[in-house]
Amino acid sequence: MLRTYKRSILLALYVLFNHAKYSSSQVSTVGKSSISPSSLSPTHTSETLLSSAAPSTLPASVTSVALPTTTFQSSGISFPPVGSVPRVFSSAALDKLWDIVGPVEPPPFTTTREPQLPITLPSPPPALYPSWFSPSPKNILPNLKFPKGFKFGVATAAYQVEGAVKNEGKGPTMWDWNSRQPGGVVDNTTADVVDLQYFLYKEDVARVAALGVNAHSLSISWARIFPFATADSPVNQAGLKHYSDLIDYHLKFGVEPVITLFHWDTPIALHAYYGGFTSPNVVDDFINYAKTVFKAYNGRVKTWYTFNEPRVFCSQTGGYPFNISLAVGVNSSTAPYQCTYNVLRAHAGAVKAFREMNIQGEIAFKSDDFVGIPWRSNSTEDSEAVERHAAFRLGSFADPIYKTGDWPQIMKDTLPSSYLPRFTEQEKKDLLGSADFFAIDAYRTQWIVAPDVGIAACVNDTSHPLWPECDDVVLFDSNAGWAAGPSPDPLSDSWLQATPNFLRRSLKALQTRWPTKKMYISEFGFVEPFEGLRTELFRITEDVTRTNYFMTYLGEILLAIHEDNIPIAGIFAWAMLDNAEWSSGLTARFGIQYVNYTTLERAYKRSAMSLCKPCLLISLLMRS
Repeated sequence: MLRTYKRSILLALYVLFNHAKYSSSQVSTVGKSSISPSSLSPTHTSETLLSSAAPSTLPASVTSVALPTTTFQSSGISFPPVGSVPRVFSSAALDKLWDIVGPVEPPPFTTTREPQLPITLPSPPPALYPSWFSPSPKNILPNLKFPKGFKFGVATAAYQVEGAVKNEGKGPTMWDWNSRQPGGVVDNTTADVVDLQYFLYKEDVARVAALGVNAHSLSISWARIFPFATADSPVNQAGLKHYSDLIDYHLKFGVEPVITLFHWDTPIALHAYYGGFTSPNVVDDFINYAKTVFKAYNGRVKTWYTFNEPRVFCSQTGGYPFNISLAVGVNSSTAPYQCTYNVLRAHAGAVKAFREMNIQGEIAFKSDDFVGIPWRSNSTEDSEAVERHAAFRLGSFADPIYKTGDWPQIMKDTLPSSYLPRFTEQEKKDLLGSADFFAIDAYRTQWIVAPDVGIAACVNDTSHPLWPECDDVVLFDSNAGWAAGPSPDPLSDSWLQATPNFLRRSLKALQTRWPTKKMYISEFGFVEPFEGLRTELFRITEDVTRTNYFMTYLGEILLAIHEDNIPIAGIFAWAMLDNAEWSSGLTARFGIQYVNYTTLERAYKRSAMSLCKPCLLISLLMRS
């Protein structure tokens, strides 16, 4: 999910042109609040703000909104005009789509490699601290246990780990393209090879199974199943077979595959044909893709997600460089909301098909962000800002699906229908209840503050940098300026902090607003400070801050289950191994395993060995 997007892309784009937007949120979150260093404010993965699509040219009235156009002057990006690529489904046509991306780096080998079994774990690392200061992982809350059937998992995403981007019939994606655009990835790396999990998945499954991990949340690449993406285009049988083999191998090792249908890697064909998720045409194409995958893997996959962090994904659509390929009639300001509307309809349609097809298991989507805490406890403005933050960041998807079938009222009161399409009564019925559980990528929780000018003034000023959300995130307290928690690597310090002390409060806020009988913490993780600069393996694997992050979060999750009655049924550590972290490239490392990108060798880090203890305990209990 995910990760160190905003600061990285700002740095990269500054070199290109200091006024360019990477996403619809960059304008509104950069440099507004004078009291917060979150001027490069949140968020994780490529986190940008759905709420922050304010163009500088809008009139004050939000009832009649002019649609400004987007130009690309000397940015150096290249994409064919939307609608100019003919829908021809042939090898030559696929080559033409790959021409949009350009040359790719081939993998060093092109067959699935068999691992040397059994995987032998290294000897445990020495104690991190004296026992009087901090208990070992096995002694953290020893009288509290995770529930029966608990999923103790790790997480990855197809684009970020697979590599082999052009092998076995796969079509190109927008992230294959973005990694070659000026400033698209801050360290100028691609995911062409990265971990090469496409051919090394057996080793990776065996390695996490050896730790005692019993679940792996992974995503399927739409472009591997449908290289041309559309419902009238051919299925790539090699792609279907690959994921079938991968699922079977997981099951063989007792690692449950949890499948996400879409984790941001939009097939480039959809943008070339009609503008991707900013066009309503995407709804039927996504549903067709979902039905194909459901049918292929029914019975072997028991937990499904339609979309990963759709709010974050949709925020990207209105920004550089993705806003070069918007649907007709959509611009950078309206793109995030049109995308959100289409994603919700695609989600509802896929879930309807899931149920009509009697697919075994459960289905939902993955939320991101947090409700937030008022920065000043005695400020009614900050409390109101929390409500706005919750509405725009979480409620934009959670309210229609779990609560009302409709947008949060705050969003409707702020945004005209020319920005935020209104649902029909049938769409509301289709949306409400279209999830079997609640999933949250719970990386951190931070404070929320109202704009300096006040919320009312911000809401009435569409040129305000924080419009339309009209709140900001603060990373330090209002008393003495103490941080909310330890900081990560500088690549991620604009959004990420280790905040275990706020976790239970955050989970309770989610359960209060969107009650559910089951909740998954679908991602949580941390970037060890300066790990990417280290070259000696013994220093790289000593990821102390990440280890503390996981151990403190696990303890708070146990307390949330037993004392707060939060129905948490599984957790997934991001990430199984180092990977391509979107715009931060290969530099930011979230993995609990180190990957040498030259040799593709893996090595367990201390955090993996610390997670190993509770993982193995759960594994043994489930087998007994």
